Amino acid sequence: MKINISTQQVQKQILAPAVQQSIEILLLPLQDLHLTIEQELQSNPLLELDESHPETAELPWSEKFIQQIKHYEKANSSDYSSQEAGDDLPEESPLKREISLEENLLRQLRIETSNLLELKIGEFIIGNLDEDGYLKLSPTDIAQAFSLTDTVLVERVLQIIHGFEPIGVAACTLQECLLTQAEIKYNGTQPLVSQIIQGYLKEISQKKLTEVAKKLNVSHAEVAEAIKIIAAIDPKPARNYRPIDPTIFIKPDVVITKDEDVLEVTVSQEGTPRLRINPLYRAMLNQPHLSEEERNFIREKLKNALQFIKSIEQRGQTLKAITYYILDKQKAFFEQGPKALVPMTLKNIAASLNRNESTISRAISHKYIDTPQGIFPFKFFFSQGIGEEAVNGEICSRSVKEEIKEIVEGENKYSPLSDHDIQMLLEKRGMHVARRTISKYRQVLNILPSHLRKG
Repeated sequence: MKINISTQQVQKQILAPAVQQSIEILLLPLQDLHLTIEQELQSNPLLELDESHPETAELPWSEKFIQQIKHYEKANSSDYSSQEAGDDLPEESPLKREISLEENLLRQLRIETSNLLELKIGEFIIGNLDEDGYLKLSPTDIAQAFSLTDTVLVERVLQIIHGFEPIGVAACTLQECLLTQAEIKYNGTQPLVSQIIQGYLKEISQKKLTEVAKKLNVSHAEVAEAIKIIAAIDPKPARNYRPIDPTIFIKPDVVITKDEDVLEVTVSQEGTPRLRINPLYRAMLNQPHLSEEERNFIREKLKNALQFIKSIEQRGQTLKAITYYILDKQKAFFEQGPKALVPMTLKNIAASLNRNESTISRAISHKYIDTPQGIFPFKFFFSQGIGEEAVNGEICSRSVKEEIKEIVEGENKYSPLSDHDIQMLLEKRGMHVARRTISKYRQVLNILPSHLRKG
């Protein structure tokens, strides 16, 4: 009996660190994983990069061993300098490349604010700009991605970024881009320019200058002068920068790509070195001259190295399984965008993957998915429904908000829709939503009541 108890205790001591390491590796975002791998490579000589080194291939194993020992000693020495390591940057180095839009914007963001959440939101916004500098997501989408109850903070960060060089970047529409540039460049001294941008771009594109002049009660010449100013504004503020790579500051852990009509899932390996066991050290275990202490040291390092590699592989498998679950449940999202999201809970995915709910929650924390619709935090896809008393059917709060926003944007500004009108239109779209819920979401979206929206 005592022997059995003792055996169980020993097993627990051996297994616990391995399980703990697997969980810790699973929880790491991609950038932190890179740092952890670098640290492990430094501390465990039995781990090495899985790549060929022709310049050392012909050396006998003993010389290689000495060479590696010198490398570790030098790397840990206070006398080790970057000059010895070779500080000449390769031509492909980011430090030798022309500055990108993201790099430029992020530098300005860090100068403008030190608030951690504002920085995170700013990085997310910058990571979702297209090649012309336009924002591919609405403020509501961004607020939801960070689990914010309203768009106030997002709007504040956007306001900050709009003032960055190049002015007008991160606008959602051409109108917003032009208006932002006009207001910042002319500081309110060209009200006619702002008026035309806000309400008459279509007429101007159709060369209806006389009609615009009449509606605004100004002369034809004044409209023509305003158009000259508008024509000088750059509608593509990012055109002079290198193509945007949204993964420079947001490192997605998983990438979903579309090949024709098929969506494929890949766990990101960008910057993640492939590891293997150093065969030289493994071979040393068979050397008769090793002391028992040296042999035990190598065995311990070998066990740790194998477990570390296994933990990284398990991390990739788990993230891929989570992503495939999301892909299966949120197919419509990847085709239509945020308005097509359906309710999905951590409890459901935990049961499906036979994992603890808290483990799933921690596993997706601070991790991102690069999708055809943009880059999103994993947690963006897990939202609660808005309540049975408010909605029947498999829809979620984000879907309803998207529909409300779309309905209001398309309404007649001279005869805006009441909450009851919106409710009836939602009914026609198959969404049975209580009027009080519409009122609540309208406020969250910063949409005024109908009597205050009248143009």
